[in-house]
Amino acid sequence: MRGFIKSLFILFSLIVITAALIKYNQPSIERPIQKNPDLNYADEIGGKLQSTGFTQKIIVALRAAGYYPDSTLGYLIESPNNQVITISLHNLDKLDKSTESEIQNIVNSIAETNDLQLFIVNIRLIDRH
Repeated sequence: MRGFIKSLFILFSLIVITAALIKYNQPSIERPIQKNPDLNYADEIGGKLQSTGFTQKIIVALRAAGYYPDSTLGYLIESPNNQVITISLHNLDKLDKSTESEIQNIVNSIAETNDLQLFIVNIRLIDRH
């Protein structure tokens, strides 16, 4: 009886070891790592912003229209339908709808000219005092 249990144990151990070897020696199917499409878009748009000089064009156009933006703009790019540009303006006491609309139109015009999606414009007023 003892020999039978020993034989059964050895047989069971061999089955487990064989199954483990078969499982772990199979060629793995490698799946290509796919980056988040939104990250790809953000990288792509970042390159496009630099290559077109978009930031500088916005600053020059705003100054030509009589506004005083900082020398930098902030961008938040999540997707083609959700890209925000933040513009900080000096020497402006209050922000009314016509000012917001004019600045939005300037940004939209430059974006379209440079083959970019439209931006949601966020304007911050900065006190120079």
